[in-house]
Amino acid sequence: MKSKKLSIVLALLGGSAGADRFYLGQKNAGWLTLLAFWLVLPGAIYGIIRFNLTPNWEPFLLAKYALPILFHMFATGRYMVMNERKFMSQDASKGKFSPMVVGCLALAVVLAIGGSRMIETVKKPDIDTASTSGTIDAVTLSQEFRKDEDAYRKKYDNKAFEVTGSVSETGMDFETGAYFALQGMEGDPFGIKCLFAPNHQNEPETVQVGSEVRVKGFINGNKLENCTILK
Repeated sequence: MKSKKLSIVLALLGGSAGADRFYLGQKNAGWLTLLAFWLVLPGAIYGIIRFNLTPNWEPFLLAKYALPILFHMFATGRYMVMNERKFMSQDASKGKFSPMVVGCLALAVVLAIGGSRMIETVKKPDIDTASTSGTIDAVTLSQEFRKDEDAYRKKYDNKAFEVTGSVSETGMDFETGAYFALQGMEGDPFGIKCLFAPNHQNEPETVQVGSEVRVKGFINGNKLENCTILK
């Protein structure tokens, strides 16, 4: 008879990979769970970003990790409240520890890495070769963003623009490194924050507060991502 305790551990650590299902011999449910979380979900997120199906796709990036975690908690809780008779009825195996328990975890890791890299290709395209949708100043962007964010996002989000403005702030971002902000409309404390592409990380160091600059990047709300400074 399979161990309920081990099923709980497998569900907690690898529920979204179907580890507990494969352990209990439920191969169809195991494959369905594995492919749903680590192939279909990343593929759907890739499509949403690639074809710009929604102006704000950042919540979907969060869902890529949040949904598996929530499923792990659900699967774990399911076994914890299950009585022994019910648990015994779940065992469709022939009593052996299936190698797919290890295999599914390894496959989930491979799919997770591949999915993340695939999403990054559309999330952060090459700013040097990207064609721009136009040129606009940071004050105008700030005004439109503060006036109607939804309309603003539909008009600008995920599109490459050249943006001009005056540097109002410089600093370091935990995830992307050095950045600076362009001054927005009067009363806007944030302006337009410019986050730089990995191969342009040294560029923010070349400007000072008060400098007039022209940058190229992808608009995401009141941020300009994957930036480079244009000479």
